[in-house]
Amino acid sequence: MAKYLPQILIGVAVAFVVSLLLAVVAGPGPEGPVLGAMMGAFTAYILANLAGNRKVAAASAAEREAALSFQPPEGKALAYLYREGFVAKAAGMNLSVDGREVVQLKSPRFTRLVLSPGRHVLVAGFGGLAGAQSKPATYDLDAKAGEVTILKIGAAMGLVQGNITITPADDLAAAKTRLSGMTMIAAEPAEA
Repeated sequence: MAKYLPQILIGVAVAFVVSLLLAVVAGPGPEGPVLGAMMGAFTAYILANLAGNRKVAAASAAEREAALSFQPPEGKALAYLYREGFVAKAAGMNLSVDGREVVQLKSPRFTRLVLSPGRHVLVAGFGGLAGAQSKPATYDLDAKAGEVTILKIGAAMGLVQGNITITPADDLAAAKTRLSGMTMIAAEPAEA
């Protein structure tokens, strides 16, 4: 709870200001404090969901151009992960490979991972309050040298808990075209 204190304080400030403005404009009554409290709670909730976001670096033009060639380095495999869609678009999704966090993506963005051949476990999960509301998704990838895998990361709202999915692109040509129109985010090396 303490890590969300700044967001809660902003929500309280919003509640106070909205209540005060409504009291001045509409006069005294129960509507002002009730609406102010609702606006404050909504503001605190949204800001707490975004609390896990961090600053990320876009890939350089040269890195993006190399990535969009879809040519793996000798003896390596490539995995492209991308997000698109409206649900939780502004909330950063943390991506890790074999337990090591490598990048955070918002929507619509993509990243490229250079992997050694073999089995790798990819995990996607939100940070901040959004992380507590959505179960992380796991994907087992059997990377083969010279192979390119494109994975779409999705987020959906559920009645009780959100849902994150990682699914392979069924049409690689369409996925490559889709990636060419997105911003690429630079990832940390997937392997130490």
